Amino acid sequence: MTATCSPSSSIHFTMHLLLLIFVLLILLKFVHSVIWVPYRIQNHFKKQGITGPGYRLIVGNTAEMRRVFTESRSKTISPFNHDILHRTAPFYHRWSRIYGKNFLYWFGTVPRLSITNPDMIKEVLMNTGSSYEKFEFNPSSKQLFGQGLFGLTGDIWAFHRRIANQAFKMDRIKAWMPEIVASTLKMIEKWEETGKGEDEFEIDVHKELHDLSADNISRTAFGSSFEEGKRIFLLQEKQMYLFSHAVRGVYIPGFRFWPTKKNIERWTLETEVHGQEERLGVEEIIDECKTFYFAGKETTANLLTWTLLLLSLHQEWQIKAREEVLRVCGENEQQIADSLSDLKLVHMILNETLRLYPPAVMLIRKAT
Repeated sequence: MTATCSPSSSIHFTMHLLLLIFVLLILLKFVHSVIWVPYRIQNHFKKQGITGPGYRLIVGNTAEMRRVFTESRSKTISPFNHDILHRTAPFYHRWSRIYGKNFLYWFGTVPRLSITNPDMIKEVLMNTGSSYEKFEFNPSSKQLFGQGLFGLTGDIWAFHRRIANQAFKMDRIKAWMPEIVASTLKMIEKWEETGKGEDEFEIDVHKELHDLSADNISRTAFGSSFEEGKRIFLLQEKQMYLFSHAVRGVYIPGFRFWPTKKNIERWTLETEVHGQEERLGVEEIIDECKTFYFAGKETTANLLTWTLLLLSLHQEWQIKAREEVLRVCGENEQQIADSLSDLKLVHMILNETLRLYPPAVMLIRKAT
């Protein structure tokens, strides 16, 4: 008795076998990258005495990070003190107290080693052996930063940096001084008018300084004013809000193309920003403008806010700073530009404020 097999059944068997092999390969790759590698890395660091919150399948520690972040935002800082790490970096604050200042945590399946030793940080940032590079941002951040300096690396970063440096030469900065003084005086006059005839009055200083920074950037970089560029600034602020939500979760490849509510809002904002900036015409210029906005407006306004707060708490230094400004600069606008380097006490105050309240609480680098 003999058995025969038709060509079609043989083809079906081969296809099923290939499909099974393909599925097994995908499963093996999944197990290797999502289970085996993370646990191997975790054990590697554990042997060196570095521990941290345990790895969770696929999501890592992101769920706990979001929970801790939400908890920290629900609490007020009262009374005021300089111990604000629990608010600015809540997950680091919690884990460093449990596992020590150097610990390993997981952003999805990606391990992140947190370090605070100054010598180790210096070695990473100096990067003399080209062992580290900038960490790729969540693709959703491109609407905020574009392809500006903030996200570029290598030769293209160096090229953009050389161009940007031309805009910040001292002679150009001195030429901006009358515009900066005029913008600042306008804000002070507004404050004086608000408090006219009042013994006490309240001003949202943080918002006012954000508007001041935006106005100065508009005047010096774009030749306009905050009112003219107000729409662009508002659009970018909305992008920043969406970006802050995006970076707190694990990015799923291709997710930015899904028509979710937040993605649709990102697309709409990006289209409107480009529509508002057609005067520019060049994609790279638009992206660098986004970078200047983010790096210039936010950091400057936050620094000034903290500086005024600290001076109000230590009014003896406020008096000394005012006396130095009046002594060195007087009321001559041109003299202000020429005398910036002589404001020794003001520089000390600004540097101390930056030490206590740096604009960025952490930096991320990737080992190559």
